[in-house]
Amino acid sequence: MTLKSKHYTIEKEYPVDRQTAWEQLADNNRLNDAIGLFPVKFQASQTESTGLIYREAAAKVMHVVPMTWKSLPFEWQELEYYTTERQYLDGPLNYYILTLEFFDVSEGEKPRTKVRLTAEFSPKNLLGYVGIQATGVPALKKIMAFLDDYQQEESETAPRANKRAPKVNTEQLESLSRQLAKYPVAPQFTARLQHYLANSTDQDAAEIVPKNLAKLWGMPVEEVLRGMLYATKAGLLQLSWHVICPNCRVSQDNHRSLSELERSFHCDLCGIAYDADFDQSVELHFAVHPTVRTAYAEVYCIGSPLITPHVIAQRIVRAGQTVNFKPVEGDTPMRLRVLQLNDQIRIGQTGAFRYTASGWVESSQETVDIAIVNDSEKDIVVALEYADWSKETVTAAKVTAMQEFRDLFSSEVLAPGQKIAIGHVTILFTDLKGSTALYEEAGDASAYGRVRGHFDFLTEHIKQNSGSVVKTIGDAVMAVFSKPADGVKAALAIQEKLGAFNEQTHDTLLLRIGLFSGPAIAVNSNDRLDYFGRTVNLAARVQGQGDAGEVIISRALFEQPDVAKLLDTPRLSAEPFTAELKGINGEQALVRLRMHEMAHIEAG
Repeated sequence: MTLKSKHYTIEKEYPVDRQTAWEQLADNNRLNDAIGLFPVKFQASQTESTGLIYREAAAKVMHVVPMTWKSLPFEWQELEYYTTERQYLDGPLNYYILTLEFFDVSEGEKPRTKVRLTAEFSPKNLLGYVGIQATGVPALKKIMAFLDDYQQEESETAPRANKRAPKVNTEQLESLSRQLAKYPVAPQFTARLQHYLANSTDQDAAEIVPKNLAKLWGMPVEEVLRGMLYATKAGLLQLSWHVICPNCRVSQDNHRSLSELERSFHCDLCGIAYDADFDQSVELHFAVHPTVRTAYAEVYCIGSPLITPHVIAQRIVRAGQTVNFKPVEGDTPMRLRVLQLNDQIRIGQTGAFRYTASGWVESSQETVDIAIVNDSEKDIVVALEYADWSKETVTAAKVTAMQEFRDLFSSEVLAPGQKIAIGHVTILFTDLKGSTALYEEAGDASAYGRVRGHFDFLTEHIKQNSGSVVKTIGDAVMAVFSKPADGVKAALAIQEKLGAFNEQTHDTLLLRIGLFSGPAIAVNSNDRLDYFGRTVNLAARVQGQGDAGEVIISRALFEQPDVAKLLDTPRLSAEPFTAELKGINGEQALVRLRMHEMAHIEAG
């Protein structure tokens, strides 16, 4: 006997904007935890004969009744809707499909959002009807009630009624918070973090993301990240390194130390093997320290929209089917990617595309959106996603370039002999002009003291611009930055402030500085994280092309948008030139930067 499916529709309006509603209800891992569903164990992705990928999942309903099902890929359009489907392999149900849609509701100046939930349950037997009423329908109601008590800064107010009371070692939390307050962190950061660790859910306490806290607290991401590094040193937090797939950007492995990192990894969902890369595939994660609170991030869902926030839209496209994605505003680079097959194509804001057995083909057809035709013989899953990584992602390249990290975690180095690539890093070299004469004139002890003093001066300006000193070589300094503009900003600040430093120390030190950006290799050198490669060699050679008071950079660095904006000031002169560098093949296109005030002082 075939039993009829049960259909449910619930609509509700909430006094929040659509972005907020989406962020709360499309994070299914945390949502399912909050409404009392059960942790799920997922197997590696598999492929049906039709070509469609899925994951087999298992859970114990009410911690007693085991159930297994095929979890199909989520489908969604960011801020518009998402759909999830389960095809049960055992138990009283055949399948379950859930869709949430989001709509703006105009009502004066205050934003409101209408959410429409539709659900379909297909019972396999009469027990299925009982299960739908006993667990399915209550879960739907809890989803729609999830936003009722939403508050913009919930972590700083009383916890939600449906949160389980966390088990916190209050005495330890207060003691370590007092220790954190002794570090150079803002008082409000310490107070907010203490409250967050005491009141957040286990899921949030076990997966603390700096950019999320920065948004919640209205603080710069860099300030929050620095505070979290000091909190880790104080013992409030612990850190781990997650190896991220460069395609789906989901964590494939995690380690407590950089020394545990392996060279190669495999993502079963994307079907690719890849090498660890500091600026793309290795990210820093934080969690509450177990001596403060026991918090474990259970897995309730994988593949939902907020787990992969770089994906704007995702659809299952059956063989011969046509689907449309809404265009994305702005000029951010986008791409279409077929999950697991790893076929991808860079796209504009609109366009028509065919997917064939040989890959993507762009059509000349004019469209107002993004049209996709599956001309292959297999079903596929297509993701529309940002082509570039988020600047707010705390990658290993970013955090290891911070002076605070090197000062606080000097033991965090790679295993001996391990080499990790960095796709893009900015290296700065300084050189103290006339240092040999300084030692001759002032004597070893006096000259060494003056050189050490100028190291402190350089370190402070490098640190203020999110960089770190890698090492000193004689009287020279090698520093690293994850963002090119930060390196240039630090170099200009050093040259600008050197005069005041000399007045303060009654000295006459002169510096030349060079910077170069590009790929490098991170290695363990003398128990310290160091960098090698052509970019490092070029930075060292470029510095030698300058004179006192000058900053020499590559033409490519000069033309980068963030750097060009920084240098667009009448206080600077920029002189392009070419030079042959010792040991480097071919001429290099360089730019000489000088500050006009400095040129005027020296000319006078």
